[in-house]
This record gives sequence, C-alpha cells and structure tokens, in this order.
Amino acid sequence: MAKSQDDFLRELLEDFKVEAAEHQQAITESMLLLEKQPPAGEYQKIVETTFREFHSLKGAARAVNQGDVERLCQAMEGIFHQLKDGRAQLTPSLFDLLFKGVDALNAMLLDTAPGNRVNQGNNLAQLLKAIENQINIPGSNQPSSYGGPSLSLPQVETVVSNDENQVSLSSVQPEASPNEQQTHKETVRIATSKLNSILRQSEEFISARAELAYFIEEINRINHPELQSLQRNLGKFSHTFSQRVDELVHDVKSTLLFPFSSLTDIVPKIVRDLGREFGKEIELTITGAETEIDRRILEEMKDPLIHLIRNCIDHGIEKPEVRIKNGKPPRGAIKIAISQESVRKVNLLLCDDGAGIERERLRESALKNSVVTKQGLDQMNDQEILDLIFRSGVSTSPMITDLSGRGLGMAIVAAKVDGLGGSITVESETGKGTCFAVSLPLNLSTFRGIVVSVSNQFFVVPTSAIEQAIRIRTNDIKYAESKPLLSRNGENIALVKLSDALGLSERRQKQAPGNHFPVLITTMAHRKIGFLVDEILGEQEGVVKDFGPQLVHVRNLAGATVLGSGKVIPILHIPELFDSALNLHPVTDTYDPAEETEGSVEKQPRILVAEDSITSRMLIRNILETSGFQVKTAVDGLEAFQFLQNDSFDLVVSDVEMPGMDGFELTSKIRADNRFTAIPVVLVTALSSDPDRQRGLEAGANAYIVKSNFEQSNLVETIQRLI
Repeated sequence: MAKSQDDFLRELLEDFKVEAAEHQQAITESMLLLEKQPPAGEYQKIVETTFREFHSLKGAARAVNQGDVERLCQAMEGIFHQLKDGRAQLTPSLFDLLFKGVDALNAMLLDTAPGNRVNQGNNLAQLLKAIENQINIPGSNQPSSYGGPSLSLPQVETVVSNDENQVSLSSVQPEASPNEQQTHKETVRIATSKLNSILRQSEEFISARAELAYFIEEINRINHPELQSLQRNLGKFSHTFSQRVDELVHDVKSTLLFPFSSLTDIVPKIVRDLGREFGKEIELTITGAETEIDRRILEEMKDPLIHLIRNCIDHGIEKPEVRIKNGKPPRGAIKIAISQESVRKVNLLLCDDGAGIERERLRESALKNSVVTKQGLDQMNDQEILDLIFRSGVSTSPMITDLSGRGLGMAIVAAKVDGLGGSITVESETGKGTCFAVSLPLNLSTFRGIVVSVSNQFFVVPTSAIEQAIRIRTNDIKYAESKPLLSRNGENIALVKLSDALGLSERRQKQAPGNHFPVLITTMAHRKIGFLVDEILGEQEGVVKDFGPQLVHVRNLAGATVLGSGKVIPILHIPELFDSALNLHPVTDTYDPAEETEGSVEKQPRILVAEDSITSRMLIRNILETSGFQVKTAVDGLEAFQFLQNDSFDLVVSDVEMPGMDGFELTSKIRADNRFTAIPVVLVTALSSDPDRQRGLEAGANAYIVKSNFEQSNLVETIQRLI
C-alpha cells in the first residue's frame, strides 16, 4: 500500500529531528570552544565548522518546510560568514546573542511537528532584528515575514567535499565515499519503541528458563531408572538453552546502550549559562562519557543530573571574590566522572570544589520541618546528618528560589535514582567541596534477587542491596536502648524482623533453643539493617513486572516476578523498606526470633476476591495474603456468588467492571440474600465519578476504593476496620 503524503512528511520530519539534533549539538560545542578564545588557527577552523553546521541545518529545514528554522539559521550563518572573512569580531555581547539564537533554535526544533511550521512570532522577529543590528550584514531582496524590518542575508551555498573542492548544494549532490557507502549498508535506523518491544519479548525467555529448570527439578525428584537418560538430556538442553538466552538478551540489550555523552553533551552549556547568571567562573571537566548504559536510564537521569549541577553552582561554588579571599583560585571546578564498576553497575561521580554543605543549616532545617526529632538528631553521626539533604523538606538555602535546593529537589533526585534501582550518597568537607556518588544499573528490567520466606509468604530481595547472608543465634543479639543489634567487624547493625517491617502477622513454627536464624545484611546510602527471615530459598533471576496503571503505588514493593513454578512473587523496594524498618517502635523486651508458636496464631479472616484481570487478581491476593488473610479468588461476579453459597467468607473484595456479573450486581445479590447480609463488601474500581460511588453505596457496598488512588495500606486498613 502506497504511503500518503502525510505519512511521507511525518517520516521525513522524524529524520530531520535526528539530523537537526546532531547539528545543534555540534553548534553548541563549537560556540563553547570559541568562548574560551582558542589560538588563531584553531579559531578559524572552529568558525568554519560552525558556519557549515548552520548551512547544513538551514538546508535540511528548507527541505521539510520549516521556514522559521531556515530563517534563523540563515541569520546565524550570516554572522559566521563575516567572522570567517574577518569582517566581524566575537565579543561578549555577540556571544550572548548567538547563544540566544541557539536556545531559540532548540525550542523550535523541539516544537517541530508533522504538517506544522514552527512559529515563534514576535520573539523570533526581535531576535532576527537584534542579529541585524549587532552586525552590518549586506542586503539582498529577501523580505522578512514577521512585520519588522527586513533582514537580508547572503545566499551562502558553499560546502567542503572530500577532495576539498567547493561545490554548490543547489546544483551538485556530493557522492558518498566507498567507506561511507559501506557504513550506510551496515547501519539501519529503527524506532526505539520497536527495540524495546523486542527486548521485552526476549526477556520473557528468562522466565521460560526458570520454568524449564523447575520442571527438570520436578522430574529429577521422581528418581526412576528409566528416566535417567531423559534427565541427562534435559540437563544438557537446559544448559545450552540458558547460554542462548543469555546471549540473546545481552545482544538485544546492547542495541539499547547509549554512551553517557548523549546526556552529558548538554552539561557545558548549562554550566556556562548558570555561571553567567550567578556571576561565577567555572571550569568543567567530564571524563568517561564514552561509558555506555541503557538509554532508558539516561532519559530518566536527565533531570536529576541537571538539578545536581544547578545545586553545585547555586550552593557550592563561591563567587570569584569570595574564593580569592579564602585562598582559592577565582575559577571554581566541577568534575563529572563516569565509570563502569562491573558488568551490572555504572557509577557517576559529580564533585565541586566549593564551600561544602553546612551541617548546622541541615540540622536547623530538619528540626524546623519536623523531619527528625531533637533526640534523634543528637544521635546522628556526620554521615547521617549529610544524608538529611535527601529528605523532603530539608534545605540549606536561606530562601526559596527556583534554583535553591538540597531540599525538595534533592529528595526528588534520590527518589528518581532509587526508582531506577540505583543509589546516591554524598560526601562533603567544609571549605573544600562536595561530591555526589550515583550508582546505576547498566540495564533496566532484568534483575537478580534472593528469594526469602517470611510468615509463609515469599518475597524477592534485590541482590544489589544485599551485603551478606548469614545465620545467627539468639545470644548473638545485643541491645542498645532496647533495640536489638548485631555486632560485626566493630560495627553495630540494627536487627529487624522482615515480617515486622512489612506489617505481617506472625505465622512461623516454634524452633528449638539455640537454633540458627537466617539474616540478610542489607545496605543503602551508608545505612545497614539486618533483616531476620524465616528461610532463604536461593537466588532468582527474573524480569521485573510493574503493577500497571491500576495500582499506582504499593508500599514496600517495587514490582513482581514469576518463579519457574508460575508463582507470582513481590519484589521488595529497599528504600521504602528501610523507612518502614526504621519507623518501627523500639522493642522493650528480650528479642527472640523463635519465640512465636504456631498455636498462638489467631484464626485468619477469609476473604473472597472477584476480579477479571489476572494481574490485578494476583496482586490483590498477594497483598491480602501478605497482610495475614486467607484469600480465594473468582474471575467474575457470577463465580464469586457461587463460591459464597458453598463456602464461608468474612469479607468480599470486588472489581466493578467484569463480564457476566459486575460488581454492582454482585453487591446487590449479596445484600438481597439473608445468608450474606452481614458480609462486608469492598469495591475496588477504576470508576471514580460521584455517580459511580453513589451507585456502589446504593447497591450496599461498605467501602469504595478508586484504583488510581489505591495503596496497599488503604485496602488493608479498610478491611481491618470492617472485619
């Protein structure tokens, strides 16, 4: 089927965006180099290069009918034409004007859409007029389309070909060299959305590998002589299959790896602009920008990196006169170093040689905003005080501005890094500077974790957060202010039952005195906690599955994965888990992990869940079972009502929009039957309008929870109030 004109233009514009971004970056880099006043020979070369970049971008814009981009490029090209010929000189005011032009170009290029010509209106007219006034450009007959004075520029059509002969773009199409032709044959441009889809599908083989291993293990348990040959062959196949899966996923992931330079290329101009705004001189150094990482991580790290840089300039680097007074060079330094720590981790280190973080201001801000109590603050060491900058509401800034930070902004940075499965730490020395160390995973989606059992529930703890898995005895536990501690290598580590941190009811059997208890020593941002678990079941590699738009946030959980047996297991979210553990009330009696008995457990309430979505059904089941309830699930209202007639339940949780019998009908039938009138009904639905809520209440529902606002604690607390 032939493409329409609109489809063709859309594809052409997408190609233009990619090409324009390359020209734009080259122009920005060249102008930053020119501002550093290079030697005459290098200066002339950079001017020539910049001139050609504007010329090429102008031609590309003309090809896709982006007239405003074309006109601005032509004006900027005219300036560099005169700089090239020695008829103009670069001055600070001209640099400011040129950078305004670059910013305007960037805005227009971001705004480009199929079938739409970018229109900057009066802003562009004023910019073009400023360029015309800044330098005397020879006139021509081309009129301006902005209603202001006409701007006429020379029609520059010169490029340099491979043999250094000058040719006109209007009459000659340069031919690619043999090497360039070969490169084009070996390269194909493909949408990243397609690559992401291929990656997701290839990662599903990881789950298939786990499933195969599970079935092989089940066969091996049979231990029948006639099956030995089959067992050996399956073992060999499993080994080969595992290798092929690793190679496939690795190769697909490598197509999504981008160099850090695609992110750090924006940094020099940001530093330049902010330095001028705050009257500070700054020398920027970037190393390791060729290090590759998942493109999706780079996209997510753009805003955090910009915020860190802004804070270095706003809070860290002093003004020249202050630095001189303190015996420092007038020009401050910001250094960014990227390195690959292992096959799974990439580190980003951002340092400034500024004034450092004022601890006293951090303490005052934390107390003022009730982030920490006076007693808690007095017990903190220096590193814990520095870590307060990642807490929401804490700032060292004496006033609130759009750039002031190390308060809410730094909390957002930490949350973003944590959400990517990374970590961020800070070190600072008064008068000498501050360093932020960010550790990031090389790739998203797949992960490795330790499967643990707690209160008869399974969870996965990310391996990246685990320092060590050990076993301890009861007499290994010490106490400080009634809080249980474990002393290892001269360090006191807080001990917390994972079941307590997750709010689970205790359901483990009594163990004999002197038994060993498994503990996972976990670490995050200089903090360590030893989580006591019932059992460590082994390591699991899998694919992270998010909870979808129905469940925006589930406390302490980062997602879920599927075991080879098909069981869905929640993945713990370490930052939230640490907060939950540290917010527990201190115990006041002797701490014995084995003191609970099976007979002491109260009867578990039974809950019936009606939900047609398998993902939501499994998730709600896990949440409720994790909270100590027995759960039975039904695929719709009709099946749920059948279960009610044949079994006893303490409460019903139901979706509303289901085939067969929806939640409203199910609630009405429950209320109309004398056998079930006392059973509470909770509707969990995406329908958020007032009429829908009213309909649910009229049907007889005891609670109505909207999925978009849904949190684990919200559902559990509602159920606990109703039972």
